[in-house]
Amino acid sequence: MQIFGHLRRAILGGIGLLSATFAQPVSAAPETVTIKADQRDLTLSVWRPEAPKAVIIFSHGGNGAPAAYEKLLETWKTAGFLVVAPLHTDSFKHPGPDHGLQTAFPIRIADFAAAEAWANEAAPGLPHAAAGHSYGSLTAMIGGGALDSMVHAKSRQIKAVIAFSSPGTIPGLINPASFSTLDVPLLMVTGDADVVPGFAADWKAHLLPFEAAPAGAKYAWIGTGVTHGLAGRDPAEDAALSNVVKLSLAFLEAHVVGNPAAVDALTSWKQSGAAVLRTR
Repeated sequence: MQIFGHLRRAILGGIGLLSATFAQPVSAAPETVTIKADQRDLTLSVWRPEAPKAVIIFSHGGNGAPAAYEKLLETWKTAGFLVVAPLHTDSFKHPGPDHGLQTAFPIRIADFAAAEAWANEAAPGLPHAAAGHSYGSLTAMIGGGALDSMVHAKSRQIKAVIAFSSPGTIPGLINPASFSTLDVPLLMVTGDADVVPGFAADWKAHLLPFEAAPAGAKYAWIGTGVTHGLAGRDPAEDAALSNVVKLSLAFLEAHVVGNPAAVDALTSWKQSGAAVLRTR
């Protein structure tokens, strides 16, 4: 995949700050599949229900790994979603050759496309969603149509996107116009303590895709006291993530599976002092 020179310079200057903090993996292991992506070996972690109703392609945070999010992804699997998570070359778990966060940018996009192609063969005919955390949320949103004027990597199979702690503005790479082509339903997840030192001094920076994408089926969940590592926690032990998981399932059912009852659940979502749900 070709990346224009000005885009490459922007990547080198901005993406190095999108590394993720992730928890220790749990003991239960997903299925592991090795495929080819641009002549490279690509490892996929696969959470496969017996009768999947839709597919979620999940992109981990910078330097992270799919295992860091196993509790979250296992919950989606239990709800009937086939979850496919590539191990990107910037991961500390990657066997090599490794890439830095900057040079991994186009490779991540290729990984996403290869994972989606594998999912098409493993579960043909199912609708797809994209999801990711931090750097991975950018990968997921590109699959949903973001940055389309610079990186032509939109997947027409992606029906909706879930973004945990997305990056905000990066000079030369990401600005409000970057999300003008993100025209699928979006669930943005962040918190009022979601600060990344040296990158997102104000947690509100994570709301940029929600605020700048075309209106319609856009949701932003903002948790009180929630930090950047929410997606790596255990929903069985973390009330905030448990709330997000329930919301994400309603979102997926409504906008990926096409369940009318889930649309009603979203529109009547009960808010509390622990979180705010914005819509536009």
